[in-house]
Amino acid sequence: MGSLYFPQLSTGALAQYPIKKTRLYRTITNVLPDGTMFLTQDSGYSRSLWSLSYSNLSVSDIQAIQTHFAACNGPLHAFTFIDPTDNLLAWSSDLLNPAWHTSTLINVKPGATDPLGGSGAFIVTNNGESSQELVQTLSVPAGFTYCLSLYVTSSQPTTVTLLRRGSRSTQLVQAITGQTWNRAVSVGQLDDPGTALTVGFSLLAGQQVVVFGPQLEAQLAPSQYRPTTQISGVHSNSHWAVEQLSIAATGPDLYSTAFTIETAG
Repeated sequence: MGSLYFPQLSTGALAQYPIKKTRLYRTITNVLPDGTMFLTQDSGYSRSLWSLSYSNLSVSDIQAIQTHFAACNGPLHAFTFIDPTDNLLAWSSDLLNPAWHTSTLINVKPGATDPLGGSGAFIVTNNGESSQELVQTLSVPAGFTYCLSLYVTSSQPTTVTLLRRGSRSTQLVQAITGQTWNRAVSVGQLDDPGTALTVGFSLLAGQQVVVFGPQLEAQLAPSQYRPTTQISGVHSNSHWAVEQLSIAATGPDLYSTAFTIETAG
């Protein structure tokens, strides 16, 4: 059921705090006749649970949650859940990974000093004669509110263009950069009904910058950078972990609810 996505609230958030996130693993135990025990992790099993509670929801927000629960037939059908506590980009720590798409005219060199004092930054150079992009495409609703952020520096004052693009619309934000690290931020909502979102940045012809920590979040402002590898905050195999959706009216046109979502893998 790839067309099912957990809804975003009208506030631009996916959840309300506190959020409880639990990760479960399984250990395989083999006991020999003499009592010797061998233990190993079951690499094929893992579960993540999000315990979410909401209060003071509007009529439209509670109806969106109810509609989604009904479309999934409760816990029966899988849907895509966007983790409100994680970076949605895969391999944010490695711009050379195939998850990132760029032309052969863009040169990406790892090992540069990053703003945290490590060597996780990348020198990105556009060797082409026109603007070139370094982007990643995610299977998420393009019309949600997103915050794209990226640490950037350069030897000379210049601008870097951050982009968020759906199937029908694009938003570009130019961020000024110089010799000190700056966290460039692009926040907004596309008027786009598609279920694919492309994000990243573009450089002008001959431009060179040092970048670190690309992050995408389904919210209105950036949070602390969270590096990712193959696992990101987009979970396509999620299920409701409750048989019924309990809703309480707490005031005129205000509602509260609480439930758990489970993701495999």
